[in-house]
Amino acid sequence: MYSDTHCHLSHIKDRGVDLTALFGDMIREGFRFVLDIGTKPGDFSRRLEAVSEACARLSDATIPDFFHMSCGIWPDARFIADRMESVKILSDDIALMLEFARSRSGYAAVGECGLDRYWNGPAAPGRNNCGPQSEDGPGTVDIAGEEELFSMQLELASRTGLAIIVHSRESFEPTVSLIKNASNNRGVIHCWAYGIPEARAFLDLGYSISFPGTVTWGKRESDREEIAGLLRYIPRDRLLLETDGPHLAPVPYRGQTNTPLLIRETYAVAAQMLGMDAASLADLVTANAKALFAIPQ
Repeated sequence: MYSDTHCHLSHIKDRGVDLTALFGDMIREGFRFVLDIGTKPGDFSRRLEAVSEACARLSDATIPDFFHMSCGIWPDARFIADRMESVKILSDDIALMLEFARSRSGYAAVGECGLDRYWNGPAAPGRNNCGPQSEDGPGTVDIAGEEELFSMQLELASRTGLAIIVHSRESFEPTVSLIKNASNNRGVIHCWAYGIPEARAFLDLGYSISFPGTVTWGKRESDREEIAGLLRYIPRDRLLLETDGPHLAPVPYRGQTNTPLLIRETYAVAAQMLGMDAASLADLVTANAKALFAIPQ
C-alpha cells in the first residue's frame, strides 16, 4: 500500500540487492508509487535497462505501473566543471524519459539537483574528507558553477513543465534564492534536513517537503518531539515520504542497505506522530506524489 517518492534503484542494485526479488516483493505488498531518481547525465538508459531486465524475470514480465523515473544531475564536481555538456546530455535523457512516461500514462520529474555545501565550497567540511568508499565527493570550490548547474536544471524543468526534485544540504539561503529567481514553483525539497523556518520559506514558494527514514532516528524524547513538530507543520497536501535508498535506512535497520520495502517503518513512525494510521498516511502521500508529478490518480 506504500509509496516511495525517492529512491536510487541502480545504487541499491550496486549494493547487492536482487531487483527482481525487490520488485516481486513490492508487487506483493501492493506498492502504489515508486520514483527512481537520476543523478548523472546519461544514466537514464542504464537505469531503465536494469529495471527492465529485472522485471522481465517476473511472472508477467512487465514493469509495474507503480514505477516511474526522473532525470537529473546531482551537484558533483565533475559535472559542475563540464556543466554545459552535462546539461545537453541531460536534455536528451529527459526526452527519453518523457517518451517512456507517455507510454505509461504518467510523467515524472527533473532531478535530483541542487546545492551541497557539505561537499562544495572553500570551507566545505566534506570536500577533503571523503574516503575511498564514498559515493559522493570530492567536492569543488566552484560554487558559482554549482549554482549555474542548478539554475540550468530549474530552467529545464520550467521549459518541460515538469516538477523538480531539489537536493539542498547545508545550503538553505542560496537554494531559496535560486528558486526565487526561477519561474518554476512546482517541486519538492527531498530528504528534509532543515527546521520549521526553512520549511516555511520553501512552502511559500509552492514546494512540497519530503522526509526520509531519519524521522525514526530520534533517541531522546526531545528529538522525537522536534521531528513530530516538523511533520505536523507541513500542510497535509505538501507532505511526502521517501527512503533515499540505499541510504538512510530507518530504525531498526539503520546502517543497512535501504530499499523501498523498509519505508513501512517510516510510515509507522510518521503516522503515529501525525495522529493517524499508516494506511491513511499512505493514501495521503500517494495522492500528493501523483499530483506533484502529474501522474493520473
